[in-house]
Amino acid sequence: MKILNKDQCQKLVDSAVKRLADYLKENNLKGITTGISGGIDSSVVGLIGLRTISYLKKSNYNANYKYIFLDCESNPVDYNKAKEFSNFFGFMLMNYDLSQWYKQSPVLDLIPENHPKNKVAKGNIKARLRMIYLYNTALLNNYIYLDTDDLSEEWMGFWTRHGDEGDVKIIQQVTKTELYDVGEFLHVPQAILQSKPGDGLNVTENNLAEEQLGLDYIYVEYIVSRFIKESFNVNGKPNQLKLDKYTGLCEIVAKEISKPVNSVKKIVEQTLKTSYKRKHGDYAVNLLHDRSEFGFPEVGSEEFNKNYLKAVKISNHEKNEVVEK
Repeated sequence: MKILNKDQCQKLVDSAVKRLADYLKENNLKGITTGISGGIDSSVVGLIGLRTISYLKKSNYNANYKYIFLDCESNPVDYNKAKEFSNFFGFMLMNYDLSQWYKQSPVLDLIPENHPKNKVAKGNIKARLRMIYLYNTALLNNYIYLDTDDLSEEWMGFWTRHGDEGDVKIIQQVTKTELYDVGEFLHVPQAILQSKPGDGLNVTENNLAEEQLGLDYIYVEYIVSRFIKESFNVNGKPNQLKLDKYTGLCEIVAKEISKPVNSVKKIVEQTLKTSYKRKHGDYAVNLLHDRSEFGFPEVGSEEFNKNYLKAVKISNHEKNEVVEK
């Protein structure tokens, strides 16, 4: 584990299970659905969902689940990881191929091949087709669709409006790095724990978030928190970064994490560039909206930054060792 301890992981899982169970009962809902992608986010959400169903059944409330791998020109490796995950924990994983539906979409004809956002636009269509399938599953079974977006993706704008947004959020105040710790705590298979985050939408050559951001998420999370500590508004105006206070902070943070100043600046610019997606919120219910509820340090706090900087330095050391070998 890089950031969390076992007690913190346990508190998050227990809080999420209790809140989700209460939400289902209060609204007379009969279960949950979500997409299992073979990534860390859907793995953690999926396991919390299964624990919730078990918790409800023990209290004589009948609820069930439908977990689905939604193939849409997906890499077969992703399905293999999702299947290994379902086999390991003994739950049923449906597999539905949306590729032909996607290829037949007339919307594709509206996207110029040379457009700079060609791949992003196509990725958004795939995400929205998945959304249609999952919401339809939820409707027909009186279920809810569990959202799998995390805090790091929220900051970077790495989610699709009316695409991978579900009915209920339970991990949106948890960073990507913390989710890997929770996944380790929950004994998620190594094939998933050792995989780098991506979207499976072919937006980049290897489907990796790092290819778009230039840095691993652990650096992104530290950078954003350091700026928040200095009163930077990630949902604010783009001209913030022109202030001497923040141009100087880019240089300070770059030295702290041993990365180029431009790499730090790119991350901060990404928060501002995607702020329009966060400013007015969405319609999903966020069951765990306060990190202090489950014992995690607040973003921008001294404790958060200290923990992350320590982890960043360890990560730098490990990468240097690999290069030297």
